[in-house]
Amino acid sequence: EKNNNKTGHWKIAHAHGFSFFTNSSEPHLLKWRDRIESMGCRFVVATMLRDAVGHTISQYKTNVKLNLTLDEWISHLHPDKYNEKGIFNTQIDYLLYNRGPRNRFRANNEEKIRRAMELLQRHFDIVLLSDYERFTKIVLKLTGWKGVDMRHHNSFNGPLNFTERELDKVRRFTELNGDVGLIDAVRHVYYGHMHYLLE
Repeated sequence: EKNNNKTGHWKIAHAHGFSFFTNSSEPHLLKWRDRIESMGCRFVVATMLRDAVGHTISQYKTNVKLNLTLDEWISHLHPDKYNEKGIFNTQIDYLLYNRGPRNRFRANNEEKIRRAMELLQRHFDIVLLSDYERFTKIVLKLTGWKGVDMRHHNSFNGPLNFTERELDKVRRFTELNGDVGLIDAVRHVYYGHMHYLLE
């Protein structure tokens, strides 16, 4: 928030593929925050998560050119392939491992959820679920910026057709991988949602 003794100046760092492996890089994140804040600057870490099944289906659009079946697309989520990297990352795997080595210590889904929530609560200042309007309001309030209308570029206009069996398999595999549990935990902690107690 502060740069060259001027307030209101913000710099944005976008951690994307292969750039930051949160589970194993936690000490670097701590040092990063300490260093920025020691200069009198504000350090804000934000992330936006989505429904686990919806996210996986959305990722499937990148498979159009690969021409894989859905079974092939999500095969790495089978519990027996706990450390196999797939063509895409689910949200919990992306949060923990990014595109680096996946689940080398064979953590089960409960352990992965526990670790993911620990990292979110310890290091992330803003955690939202498909709450784009709220995210915009928070960012504008923090930065003092004015809102700007932006075109939506990250979209897919082709058909995405799934059978009931395929959707059920996505749900089961994302649940076994810990993604469904992570989203329920985020709803509970950040939104006061009690869905996980009603299952």
